[in-house]
Parts: sequence; C-alpha cells; structure tokens
Amino acid sequence: MLDLDEQALIEESKKHCEVFLQKEQRSLATFTRDPSLMYIPDPKLERFLLDPSKGVLYLPLQSFLDGKLDDNQIMWHIYYELSLYSDWKKQTKKYLNRKKDWQKEIDHMTSYILDRIKKEGLEKDCAYQPKIISNYARKEILDLLHLLDKQISFLRVLQMCPIYRDKENFEGIVSYMKQTGKTIESISQMPRHRAFANSLLIIELYKRVPTIEGCDENPFNRKVFNQSFFNFIHYQLVRQINNEQGIIERDPFIRSFIFPIFEQLWKEEIDEMVFYKSEGQKKEQVGGSENPFEQSKADEISDSLESTQEEEKKILQEMLDKQEQISWNVQNTIQGKVDLVPYGISETDQQLFQFYSNKMKMEREQMRQFWKKLIGDAKKEVSVKRGDQIKGKLNVGSFINSYPDFVEAEKKGNYKNIPIFNRCLLEPQTDRLPERIEISFVIDNSGSMNASKIEVARKALAVTLLSIDDFNQYLKSNAEQLNQKVEILSETWFFGSKYYNVKEFNDKNVKEKEKSDIIRSIVKLDATDGATDDASCLREIYDRITSIQDSELKKGKQKKIIFEITDGASSCPGSAKEAVQELLSKNVEIYAFQMGKSNNTNEKIFNFIWNEGYKEPHGIMIGEQIERLPKELLKAVGKNMQSVFDNY
Repeated sequence: MLDLDEQALIEESKKHCEVFLQKEQRSLATFTRDPSLMYIPDPKLERFLLDPSKGVLYLPLQSFLDGKLDDNQIMWHIYYELSLYSDWKKQTKKYLNRKKDWQKEIDHMTSYILDRIKKEGLEKDCAYQPKIISNYARKEILDLLHLLDKQISFLRVLQMCPIYRDKENFEGIVSYMKQTGKTIESISQMPRHRAFANSLLIIELYKRVPTIEGCDENPFNRKVFNQSFFNFIHYQLVRQINNEQGIIERDPFIRSFIFPIFEQLWKEEIDEMVFYKSEGQKKEQVGGSENPFEQSKADEISDSLESTQEEEKKILQEMLDKQEQISWNVQNTIQGKVDLVPYGISETDQQLFQFYSNKMKMEREQMRQFWKKLIGDAKKEVSVKRGDQIKGKLNVGSFINSYPDFVEAEKKGNYKNIPIFNRCLLEPQTDRLPERIEISFVIDNSGSMNASKIEVARKALAVTLLSIDDFNQYLKSNAEQLNQKVEILSETWFFGSKYYNVKEFNDKNVKEKEKSDIIRSIVKLDATDGATDDASCLREIYDRITSIQDSELKKGKQKKIIFEITDGASSCPGSAKEAVQELLSKNVEIYAFQMGKSNNTNEKIFNFIWNEGYKEPHGIMIGEQIERLPKELLKAVGKNMQSVFDNY
C-alpha cells in the first residue's frame, strides 16, 4: 500500500508526464508516422505496453520514477520502443511470416544437425528427435533477426534524433544497456554464433570489437568491398534507415552478408559437439557448456523496459487483426467490391447486413478479446516432477542407480553431472481439442415474431455468426500454438409451419459462399412462416447425424451445439421434447431462448420441453426484456466454447 506522500508524488509525476508528452506530440508523430497514437503513463506498469487495437502506448511511470529518468531519457525509451512501429504497420504480415520466409535456412540447419547426430548413431534417441532440433534451429535464427531488429531500432533513434549522439545522452543509453546485460563481458559467456549476433550492437555501444572465444579469426577482421566488416554493415543499415527502408530490404541484406558468418560459426560449434546417449533426457555437452539445444533467452531481459520478442509477436498479431477488420468493413461498404449476386445476395441485402454489423461492433470486439484469451489459455505451463536430474532434491532411487558414477565422481571430487536429483520443471501442456465443432442456430420465423423481435434476433444472429468467423481466424493463426487443427462451422435453420436450411456448414475457404449465407441468415428473417413447429426442424438435424459423426461425438473428436431462438410455445411440444432428448442422447448440447411476453400456458410448455426432467436446464426465459437476447446468446456460445477448451 502506498503512503500518501508517495501517492502524491506519483500523481504529480503522472501530470508532469502527460503535459510533457503533449508538448512532444509532434515529434512523436513524425517519428512513428502515426499522429493518432496516444501515450498514457500508468503507475502500475513496469514495462511498456502497446495496445494497437486502442492506438495507445502505456508508459511504465513507476520504472521511470525508480530509474530517476529525465525527460530526454524518457523520450529515448519511447523512441526505442516504437522505432519499428511504422514499418510494423506497413509490413505486418511480413514480420509475422518471418518463420516461413526463413524456412529454407531453418530446414538446412536442422538437416545439418540431424546428419551430425546420425553419424553418432543417435538418430533414434528421444533427446535428438527432428522436432526438437527444428524448434532449436528456428529459435536461433529468429533470435538473430530479433537482435538485428533491436540494432536497427537503436540506429534509427540516433539517426532521427541527433540529440542522443551527444556524449552525455549517449552515456545514459550505454548505462541502461549495461543494466540489461549488454556488456562486452557478456559476449565471452555465449556460444560463438550468438556472441557474433550480439557483438554488432555491443560495438555500436562501446566502439570496441569484442573477442569471440574459440574463433581462429575474429569475423570482424574480415573486409567487405574494401571496408571492415562492421563498418560495412553499419553503413548499409544506416543507409536503409535514411532511405526509409524496412524489413523488405533488411532481411535480404541479412541473408547475404550477416547470416553466412552466423551460420559458419554455428556449424563449427555443431562439428565440435560431444553427444551422449540419453536415458530419457538430453545429456549432450559442448566443452562442458550447457545443453546447446536449450532455447536461447539472450534477448529476453527481465530488467528491460521494452517489449520482448514474444510480446512483439502478440502486438503484431493484434495489428494484423485490426487491419483485417478495417479491410472487412471497407469491403462491405464499397459498392460492387464483391459480387454476391450469383449467391442470391443483392446490394440492398449487403447494405442491410452492414447496418446490423455496425450496430453490434462493441459486442463483437468484446468477443474478440474473449476468443484471444481462450486460445491463449489453451496452452499452459504446468509443473512436472522429473527424476534423474543433475540438480534439485536428492532422489534415493536415482542415487542407487547411479551409485557407480557417484563412486567414480567421489574419487575426482566432481559431482557436477551426476543425475541423482528430482526437479519440478515447467512444461507446456496443450489441451487436446475436438477437430470439428458444429454450431446450429434454429430461429423462429413464425408470424408471431413482430418487428421488434425480428430486429433483436437479427442483431443477435449477426454478431454471433461474425464472432464465430473471428474465432475461426484466431484458431487458424494460432494453429501452431495449439499444435492441432480446430475448425468451427455454423449453420442456420428457420422454422414456422415448415423448416429450411438458410446457412450451411461451409468450408471456410469458400469465402463468398460463407459471407453470402451469413447475410442471408440476417436479411431473410422476416416472420413469414406461419406456425411454430420447431420439432420437425430439430428432428431433421438429428437425422443428419451420421453413424461416423455419432462415433466422433462419443469419442470427443467432434462437438455439436444447437441454439434455438423462439418467441412462443412449440406447436408440437411432445415431438419437440422427444427430439431434444434424442439429440442429448447423441452427446449434442442444445439450448433454447424464449423472448417476448408469454402467458402461463406457454411458459409451462417451454419448461416442459427444455427444463423438466434434465439434470441441468436447457431453456432460458428472456421474457419482455428482448434486448438482452444478443448478450445472452453470446454468453451461452462463449460459455460452451470455454467448456470445450476446459474439458479436453
């Protein structure tokens, strides 16, 4: 709990920071190329937090106070954090697709390491499997690119803000870099290829070429076009900055001049590796160093105010989501942009659909945040107890098994690498999810659905169908994180005196068809279908469950959920009840929402069909507060998806 004096100081500092930032708004807009970006100091943050969806950079006020930073130092940190922001906006997909763009190099290094392992006869050893080696190779290469991005950020600030080249200001930057571990001494502790990658920024800071241990010849002694290697790299990167070039020009340059040396040093280390046959765990060594296939965390400095590599990836994904949403809106507002007439959708239909889509923007955005959290929580780290470790708590069983090694170590006085301990390790654990999730919306289109009910039903259906489409996009972009393919498909049925399928379970690659069916589900809801026979519609959905799908539902490989929206009692309550029971017996989740004024008889019929005789109720009475329908439907969809992710 902060005392009053400290709280007053924070409030005063916050006000000063806000006034100061307002004065610097023009400089920040010039630097970022984005005059709309807002800057808000937050006393609770320890690091910068960029929220692209809101267009806000939250500043770590407490860290500024703890570090006693002056205005110039604060501005340097903001510039450094946002140095690549303008290029991120222009080339968002390029940054996110770097793994794909560098896959050739990743595959080559993976093959090189696996060939080395094969020569040792360890290709079947669990510690050296292709997936482990590929992940290692990918991480090393992406770490190199991230380190070079940070060097570009550093150089861009110096180029665009000459004040930081002044001796006093530059010394302040060097002091901060030392705090985050960027020192000449740190190079000596790194493997050769990582030391080389980190040395580029080290030389910029200290104007000295560090010694890279184990190299016969320091790579920085090389000449390129009659220039020293470092001067050539520095000059070319600065030239790109001054020409307002970005990742499009930078990555080919890296591939041509920097990566070959990085690769050469890396291969030299691999050639010198001494591999040991594992016993359920990795035991390879390189001159007594730590396991070389452990993930590098050289750039993830906890004391840094700036975003980490993983945080930048999340920022870029949010930027892409925002760009795609803008594109979607533009696509729907520009007349004739997409021709949906062949699918039976007129321009008037598109305009009406856009009206309801705009009405539900806020609710859709809330669901987007829910989907992101749901997917993020699907992959968690759990504590797992592992025996036969070289550090931790003594394990008697492991000690007995390794006693001969212990006796030998006792003679040498070196117990460093004896696996006789237990340790609790954090390991990623991904939920196993169903491969296919089907959601059916069964909508009352009978004559009793008046204009106000149609209006709210259209809103509910529009935001829910669009939200499911958003969820599918997030699932697709996070398939690697979830380590499996998951697709969610939706369909829409209308019922009255008869029933019919308005929207089918479309393959998501058939974009025009999917979009057309979503629009049709909204604009064709018009209360022209007579009575309220939901039983026949539910029976049809039941009959469409094949024996194969039935088996998949039982095994949990598929999930099927039905949501019915009605404003009255079923015309065939007995048949409707029977259909609901049969669907439940097939492991189908089914729910109904009743909206509008209702008498006792209708309420009894609704409860008889949906709530009586079940362990849990399946019917929700909304009543006359019909405006609650969109919120309640989204809540039910979200709750069911949460259940799917929690239980698998």
